[in-house]
Amino acid sequence: MVLTLYGTGPSPPARAVRLACKAMGIEYDFVVVDVLGGDLKKPEYLKINPHHTVPFIKDGDFVLWDSHAIVAYLGDKTGNDSWYPKDIKQRATVHQRLHFDNGILFTRFKDAVAPVFYGNAVEIPKKKVQAMQEAVDLVEPIIHEGGWLAGSRPTIADCCCATSVSIIATVFPEITLPPKVVAWLRRCEEELPGYDEINNPTYSKNIADALAARMGKK
Repeated sequence: MVLTLYGTGPSPPARAVRLACKAMGIEYDFVVVDVLGGDLKKPEYLKINPHHTVPFIKDGDFVLWDSHAIVAYLGDKTGNDSWYPKDIKQRATVHQRLHFDNGILFTRFKDAVAPVFYGNAVEIPKKKVQAMQEAVDLVEPIIHEGGWLAGSRPTIADCCCATSVSIIATVFPEITLPPKVVAWLRRCEEELPGYDEINNPTYSKNIADALAARMGKK
């Protein structure tokens, strides 16, 4: 049975799962959910995912949401030691990077834009932009000397963090990426399978345009 992935093309966490699927050779059916249109509040979706977030998956009768939980599950299911190392220390490093993305990196972006997309905010406080700058700065010291976040080869952690850093850089051009982060992101663009299609810059630009429109700046 083919995995079913629910999400949107522009959603960075959904992009992360799609990148991981591409890297690990996992086939899936992609069901587009109209998040802003309220699909996630409909009974049929709340029954699957009561947290009304994307992405989420159905693997047979098993349901899972949160992109970081999903990519780890898929790594375990496929037994892919390259993208999700079995060595407990290497895996712990991957987990740390995933928790960093979930708890700090992407969360600070979400905290900045959610009040505009889902509330009545018409501006983003400077302190939230500064918080994103601080999060991006924290990426630099965790880039391994081998060039990737968890070692000398890419892992699911790079799939997740790359989508977060790229959207922050596009939506908030005033944020400066440290040199090592620029080099790492370029490496992701060049070496993560399917990056150009799945993490297409157009997605992030469309989000930036929609954000500006909601704030009355476009």
